[in-house]
Amino acid sequence: MYKILLTGASGYIGSCVYYHLKKKYNFFLLDKIKNENFKIITCNLNNKKKLNHILKIKKPDIVVHLAAQSLVDESINKNKYFVNNIKATQNLIETMKSNSIKNIIFSSTAAVYQNKNTKINELDKIKPKSHYAKTKLSCEKIIKNSGLNSIILRFFNVCSSLIKPKLIGELHKPETHLIPTLVYKNKLNKKIFIYGDNFKTIDGTCIRDYIHIKDISTAINNSINFLRNNKKNIFIILNIGGENKLTNLQVLKKINKITQKNCKFNIVKKRPGDASNLTCSITKAKKILKWKPQFSSIDKIIKDEIKWVDYLISKKKIRTFKNYNR
Repeated sequence: MYKILLTGASGYIGSCVYYHLKKKYNFFLLDKIKNENFKIITCNLNNKKKLNHILKIKKPDIVVHLAAQSLVDESINKNKYFVNNIKATQNLIETMKSNSIKNIIFSSTAAVYQNKNTKINELDKIKPKSHYAKTKLSCEKIIKNSGLNSIILRFFNVCSSLIKPKLIGELHKPETHLIPTLVYKNKLNKKIFIYGDNFKTIDGTCIRDYIHIKDISTAINNSINFLRNNKKNIFIILNIGGENKLTNLQVLKKINKITQKNCKFNIVKKRPGDASNLTCSITKAKKILKWKPQFSSIDKIIKDEIKWVDYLISKKKIRTFKNYNR
């Protein structure tokens, strides 16, 4: 069975990808923290000696690199982003090359692009604003210069939960993403805060492209298959989004309609680094990966997130929020 090393396996995306694809591949799950649901090889990517030992023994066919300092939060020390994103990726690439592992799939971000009012394609201008996005772009360049067979997946807003074979969703500490925040607060009748109403959009709030975590998993699966079948001199950048376009207030209204609850909300100042519009063209991914989103209608995204939130509430698992969203 094809061997996959998955970094960041304890995280939201890593856990969902593993459970969605585990019957197809022989996974080696790597993270610096343990996971109560499955066996993890514990290793910080900045521990180069240990990482090299693991790769030497496991000899994966492909590395799916999801590990990162991922919160878009400008109050986080810049050095954390550098160490956990750039330095860790550099270490991973060097140890892959020294162990003759030639294939990598890297999770990057839509936040590397310059703000644009129309759909973004892979050739559009790059202008990352946040520390997070800047380090992701640096990682892309490291991978490009490595000579490895590489697919860079620029994820747009990943959300919702995996229902089968196991219920898994987001539980970041703190939670900063819109849909998990809104659904949780809606269910518990807590006040909602929307960041900014002076963006150049139809109602002044941010526009985003939301993609269901199941569609992320299938995009990674198709990327694995592409690398298996094309083994020389590959470096491809692909947008991975849900092909929807919704403002923050439109998402809130959708949630209220589905739950039949109208939650109060306040508008507060926008966060540094937030773009007004991040929506994408996925024409290239459709053509190259033979992939398209199948689960990313906003209704499906919200309804699956509600199932996860109901589980969190039943287990008394509390979502925490930073700044206004306490």
